[in-house]
Amino acid sequence: MSLLPLRPLRFGEIVDGALQLYRRDFGLYYLIALLGAFPGYVVTLASGVDPFGATLDETVEPAALLGETGLLFGVLAIDAVISWLGMLAVAVAMVLRIDEQGVSVGGAYRRALGHLPAAGGATLLALLLFVVVGFVVFAVATVPMAITAESQGIVLALLGFLFLFLPVIVCMVCFWLAATFAIFPAVIIEDRGVIGALRRSLHLCRGGWLRVIGIMIVAMIINIAPSFAIAVLFGFQELFTSPEALETIDPGRQWLLNTADLLAGPLTAPFLVGAILILFHDRRVRSEAYDLEARASAMETG
Repeated sequence: MSLLPLRPLRFGEIVDGALQLYRRDFGLYYLIALLGAFPGYVVTLASGVDPFGATLDETVEPAALLGETGLLFGVLAIDAVISWLGMLAVAVAMVLRIDEQGVSVGGAYRRALGHLPAAGGATLLALLLFVVVGFVVFAVATVPMAITAESQGIVLALLGFLFLFLPVIVCMVCFWLAATFAIFPAVIIEDRGVIGALRRSLHLCRGGWLRVIGIMIVAMIINIAPSFAIAVLFGFQELFTSPEALETIDPGRQWLLNTADLLAGPLTAPFLVGAILILFHDRRVRSEAYDLEARASAMETG
């Protein structure tokens, strides 16, 4: 990580550093992210799944609705996995470029496949742990709501769910972003395994959870901004205010939305990766005096 400052970084410096890394090799990172998004785009078109079609149409038979919903989730899962691999390839390329090494689009994906077992295993392990914790929290939270439903009615129970459980979900998502932020750099830079990468990520969050959560939330908002802007541009926000707008969504309009999202989505994915790498560097400096270690190593080499 030779191009990064050997000192603790401020919040704004991490965001600015991610932008600098992104701009330095914009074309390379964009092509890598675009290649990762393209297979999911093709699968979506080939499957003919319309996320705003039968899943929101009350006239569809329950069996057909269930099949359509299952196909939709299957397509979304394939898209998410391939896009995740694209993010891993971007991280590999960015780490190599930080160290002033050359890398191509194909080379980034070949190296990413080598890191796939460790990075994928750590991500799945973290997801499993969070699902278990979420289930326990949900089970505990539903007990008082069930009592409320019996004594005071279903409306109060629903209000209790909204005011009690939704904040818990938001907090768990924020905790997930922080707890897993260092999996990619721990695997790529430090060559850690499944459990080691997850433990490394949790270890670097000690004493800085709020800082890590804040930076990850900002990076995620910037990452999803193009997709959100495209949805607004095509008028899809009307679905949440006017159910009649569902009838205006034709296949051509859906195809334009998917194509625009394919081209615009990879624009910000490298920024998220850059923020993760710089945050990883900053946490090592703050919690392990990595800056002093790097300087001592440089002096010994000299």
